[in-house]
This record gives sequence, C-alpha cells and structure tokens, in this order.
Amino acid sequence: MNINFELYRNFYVVANCISITEAAKRLNISQPAVTKSIKNLENQLNGTLFIRNKKGIRLTEEGKKFYNYIRPAIEQIIDAENLFTSISKVDIGEIKIGTSNTILKYFLLPYLKKYTQLFPKINISVEESYTPNLINMVKNGNIDIAVIYAPDNDQKLNGLKIYDLKKLHYCLIGNKEYAKYSKKVINFNEIKNENLILNTINPIQLSLLKDISNKTYNSHINLTSHSLVYEFVKEGFGVGVVIKEFIEDNLDNNDLFEIKLKEKFEHINLIMIINKSNFPSYATAQLIELIKEKKDV
Repeated sequence: MNINFELYRNFYVVANCISITEAAKRLNISQPAVTKSIKNLENQLNGTLFIRNKKGIRLTEEGKKFYNYIRPAIEQIIDAENLFTSISKVDIGEIKIGTSNTILKYFLLPYLKKYTQLFPKINISVEESYTPNLINMVKNGNIDIAVIYAPDNDQKLNGLKIYDLKKLHYCLIGNKEYAKYSKKVINFNEIKNENLILNTINPIQLSLLKDISNKTYNSHINLTSHSLVYEFVKEGFGVGVVIKEFIEDNLDNNDLFEIKLKEKFEHINLIMIINKSNFPSYATAQLIELIKEKKDV
C-alpha cells in the first residue's frame, strides 16, 4: 500500500478540527479538495474514517484507532519541519520569557546577555509577573519559557516540561545592628518580636515562618520584591526573609548579616518550564540549553 503522505496529513488536520470548513482554512485548500482527499484515503484503506451528519463530522471507532496510530508520526514530521525552518531563520524572531524581577536580576541576566551576543537579531521580551500567572501563560502559549520558584511536587506544574536549575535557601537577615547574631545560633523566639520585612507577593515566606515557629506571622513592612527587602533591611527597618544565594556578596561585604537560626527553612527550587505540547523554535531551544546546562556566562 503506497498512500500519499498528504492524505494522512489532511486526515490528521480534519480529525483535529472536526470540521471540513476549518480544516480547509488550515490546509489552505478548498473544502471540496479536503472532502475528496478524505474519500480517497478511505477508498485506499477500504474503510470509513468519519461519520457525516447535519452537525458536521466525527470519527468512527476505526477512525479513532487509526488517528491514535498516525498522530505521533505526523506530529514528529511536523516538528522536524518546524525545526528545520527555525534553524534557517535563527537570526530573526522573538523569544518571550516570563520571570520575576529578582530572578531576572540575580540569576537570568547573565544568560540573556550571553544569548544576545550569540543571537543579536533575536528580540527578547520579558514578562514579569507572579508565579501562578507565569505558569498559566506558559500553558496557554503566551510565553515560550518561564523561570520561577517552586516547592517540591507542585501540582500546578502538571503538564509542563520542567528543568531543575538549582536549589535555593531562605534565611533571616539584619543590618550591622544584628551582626552579633551572625556569630552564634539562636532560636527564632529570640528574634520574633523584631519588625519583620517580607516580599508579600511570595506566600512561601509566610508559610516558612509558620513552619519554624508553629505560629502565623504578619509582616511589619510589606514589599513587592526581594531587592526592596534587602534595601529596607540595610536601612534598619527590621529583619527580613530573603534568598541566601542572591545576597552572598552583601554578606561577604558585611552590608548584611545572616541571623543564624536553629530552625531551618525548607529549600525552594529554581526551575525553568516550557509547554510540553509546543515544539520550541531553534532559537528558544538554544536559550533553554544555555540556561539548563549552566554554561559559563
């Protein structure tokens, strides 16, 4: 049996659309041509793939089984075609990235700088938003990739491809007035009455405090980014919960001091996510590789 591949492709599109009219638009051919190709395929297979009625068409049981067998092959060929096209057009296009201000500043920026050196003609759009919004944007195809924080086994990430980048650790910090607490380990109860500064768009922090103290805490000062927490702590407004890996330079310079606690915060994961069902362009794939392999930037 030597069936033209275009007949398989047309069947695949019609099965996805369940509408001859919509399939004709996607295939950029006439409706009679679509109908003829389906009839031609049915004749060669000696079977019926669709049931036609006033409401439209639907797959027969045989048609469903046939679709399930050919779908992976068709999609793999389409992906290969897209890959070849994107490689040839790697010097044009746009990548849409979602992340937070803090991740952009303290982690992602060097990778984007390196990427623009490798692909200077690719436009980069960065969407800053909350993690739940970014997850939905990746799922809906509004952005290509997102770099976000996530706890272990986050159910919101179901259906996404996940790249683990690094584990991050929260810590409690103060300015020079709290330097004495960096030289010894104390209980959280010894510091609990200090003014607390938090990044309020990150509910993880409040849950962390509850975990180590068995009590719900309200922050004294609510800010919208980790960077602002650092600045307010340095100015002496109180103590703050921050990601240790992002302030190590400040700790080394004695601008800030870690308040060492016997109670330990749970770690948080820094991850990169993409939509499993969307084949990334060559340009997007190169950025993914650059980030996930942690190449020297």
